[in-house]
Amino acid sequence: MRFVSRKPNFNLWCFVSFVVGLWSLAAGCAGEPRHPTWKNATGAEQHERLMWQSIQGKDWANVERHLSPTFVGVVADGRIFDRAGWLQQWQSAQIREFSLGEMQVHPEGSDMKVTYIFHVQASAIGPPPSSGFRVVSIWQGVKRGWLLSATSITPIQSQ
Repeated sequence: MRFVSRKPNFNLWCFVSFVVGLWSLAAGCAGEPRHPTWKNATGAEQHERLMWQSIQGKDWANVERHLSPTFVGVVADGRIFDRAGWLQQWQSAQIREFSLGEMQVHPEGSDMKVTYIFHVQASAIGPPPSSGFRVVSIWQGVKRGWLLSATSITPIQSQ
């Protein structure tokens, strides 16, 4: 019996390497996830939406986990809250629905500033203005992800 030694086919090896490299490149450029979660969200816009979804869904563990220890929030009537007060404010609210529009994200060094128009139907904030609210949020990049460090909610005046 004779053994035939087969050398690896160089062309096959190159082709497989090319396909694996192309697949890796495509996976890295796939863009934003279709259904972002706290684990796979890639930007401040997704984090902002996830924060409001968590508040609406009463997912207080994720809300707390993503609020900076030094968080400051201002609501439409001018009241200012620290982290604990902000949590209390939204825990007492019953958000029935909300929408975010005209969202813009502006890099600020390692942080992100997010501005948008916020329409909400909630029990604890009174009748919302027909034009909605202007929101400015600051997301701070930290080792373990992103933390919301400040939010300001201002009613938009109809003209």
